[in-house]
Amino acid sequence: MWASLITLLLLGCLVLWLRAWQRGSKLALGLAIGAALVVLGGLLLQTAPVFDHVPVWAPALPFAIIAITLFGFGALAWFWGED
Repeated sequence: MWASLITLLLLGCLVLWLRAWQRGSKLALGLAIGAALVVLGGLLLQTAPVFDHVPVWAPALPFAIIAITLFGFGALAWFWGED
């Protein structure tokens, strides 16, 4: 059952990407780059050694990176602002 739901979800995402690509949206390019990064990350994680000990900060690292990135974009928007 889970395999069929995942397949339907992936097909739905593919249809949405095709519609965005036909309209010439920058979203389609961003989705394609993101999908390529996910595939490369998955391949790297498959070959990574199994961790017996995970540092305390490792699970929170993605959230920290996203928060710092959004803070940086917010600071840039504040400095550039609207003229």
